Amino acid sequence: MSTPLGLRRAVLWRARRAGASPAYHALTVIPVLLLVGLFTLFPLGYAAITSTRRVLLTLPGSTPFIGLRNYAQVLHDGTTHVAVTNTLLFAALTVPSVIVVGFLVALLLHQPIRGFGLLRALVLLPWSIPLVSAGIIWRLLLHGDFGALNGLLYQLGVVHSYVPWLSSPRLAMQAVALAHVWREFPLPAILILAGLQVIPREIMEAATAEGAGAWARFWHILLPWLKGPLLIILVYETMISVSVFDLVYVLTGGGPGSATTLFSWHTYTSTFTFLNLGHGAALSFIMAGALVAFIALTLRLIRVEARSA
Repeated sequence: MSTPLGLRRAVLWRARRAGASPAYHALTVIPVLLLVGLFTLFPLGYAAITSTRRVLLTLPGSTPFIGLRNYAQVLHDGTTHVAVTNTLLFAALTVPSVIVVGFLVALLLHQPIRGFGLLRALVLLPWSIPLVSAGIIWRLLLHGDFGALNGLLYQLGVVHSYVPWLSSPRLAMQAVALAHVWREFPLPAILILAGLQVIPREIMEAATAEGAGAWARFWHILLPWLKGPLLIILVYETMISVSVFDLVYVLTGGGPGSATTLFSWHTYTSTFTFLNLGHGAALSFIMAGALVAFIALTLRLIRVEARSA
């Protein structure tokens, strides 16, 4: 059995060896770099090359270089325009809704009421459910013939016939948005709740003593303290809304017609339905570029606001 003195000497010897040899540090990093390159850089580079070639699985022996023609073709495609419009509409419906619902739930859970500890754990349940499973749950709830929501509304007398939530072009987008908000609101709620719990109670009590109403406390105290978490939630939820795919796949399959054809679904069908890998890669890079531009713009606005503060 090693003595404490012997163990100490062994640790010091290894530390001196590591400090004396830069190659030792390089050897410890190489496996990580290999994994990153294998699972990140290689697929990214392969997709970039594919986006500049005509890669049709129906013509496997011919992959000529065509430059940016794939990008030009998908940008001039009418389906892409519909997908962009639907994606922007979906983000406009879901991102504010997720933030508002998460904020209200966080305010509720912030109240010092016995039993809310268990409720805080249960709030995370929708977010912990895999997206495909959540989609199946909502497909059963919203089914036009035997859905639980239709049954409840019919029993209450709200509707006189079952509503085709997922097969109506007018309602399908709202149905997918509802399922998305239910799946996504727990994480913002927990983040906002964490922000609420670090606000000094003395500040709220002093504002109340000075006669500040609920709206004044919300606008002048809560929002400034929660600006950081809210910006993080805004960026994250925008990325999730723009790239959502699983719920559309399970609930509507992009239909009826093109009512729920979001950009991610359009990318999927271009790649795996029409077997055009060049178009699919180009669409993927367009989506990634738009998200990177959005993140960069948001971070720039944050820095500008931080300087002016």
